[in-house]
Amino acid sequence: MGLFDRFKKQKPEHNDLEIRFDLSDSNLEKLKEIEIGNVNLPTGKIIASDPFFTHSTKPFSRSVDSGTYPVKIYIAKIEPEHYRIAFAKIKFRPETATNWILALSDDMKIEDLIRLKEGEYFGFPVDAGLGCFVDEKTNENFLSKIDRFYRENPDKNYYDDLLAAEFDKYSSGNKYSRDLGDWNNHILNDTSDLNVIMFASGWGDGYYPTYWGYNDKKETVELTIDFLIDLDDE
Repeated sequence: MGLFDRFKKQKPEHNDLEIRFDLSDSNLEKLKEIEIGNVNLPTGKIIASDPFFTHSTKPFSRSVDSGTYPVKIYIAKIEPEHYRIAFAKIKFRPETATNWILALSDDMKIEDLIRLKEGEYFGFPVDAGLGCFVDEKTNENFLSKIDRFYRENPDKNYYDDLLAAEFDKYSSGNKYSRDLGDWNNHILNDTSDLNVIMFASGWGDGYYPTYWGYNDKKETVELTIDFLIDLDDE
C-alpha cells in the first residue's frame, strides 16, 4: 500500500470491488498529450509495471477486447525546458473519461480492500525509473527474451546494451523528452507484433496506482497510470 493526499476517495463499493477516485487532473488542458505508440493486447489481460519487475506483477482482473490500442502520455511542465510524465494511458475509446476506479489484480483480497483508509491505494513498485504496459501473453515472451539475453550475454545489461539505444532513437529528439529518451516501443522480434510500451515514471522510483477510466455510460475509456506529479505546485 502507498499513501497520497491529493485525491478524495469516495465510499468504496466492496460488493463489486470498485473503489472510486477522482482522476480528473489527468484531463487538464495544461498537460501536453503525446501518442507514443500502439500496444498489442492479444489476450486483453493487461499488466502495468516496472518493465524489469513484470515477472512478479499480476495482470488486472478486468480485461478488454483483444486488439491494438494507442498509448498516450501526459506531460507536465515543471519549469522552462523541464518536463515530466504525469500520466500514461491506454485509450480504448477516443472520448474523455469522467469516472475512475482503482485497477486491481487477481491476487487482491477483499479483506485487504476493506482495510484501505482515506488516501491509500494499491499499485506497483518502480525501481528502474520506468513504467510499462504489456499484455499477459507478450510478457511471457518478454521474460523469455530477457532470460535468453543474459544466458547469451552474461556480462551485459538489458537496459544499457539494448534498451538505451532504443529509447534514444525513439524519443530523445522530442522537445518534451530528456536527452536519454523518455519513452519507447520495445518490439520483441521481427516475426511478430508483440511489444512493450515503456515510459519514464514521473520523478522516478516509487509506488504508483493504476485506474480504469469510464464515461458516463459506464463504457471503458482508458487505463491510466498516475505518476503522482503535483500539478498544483509544478
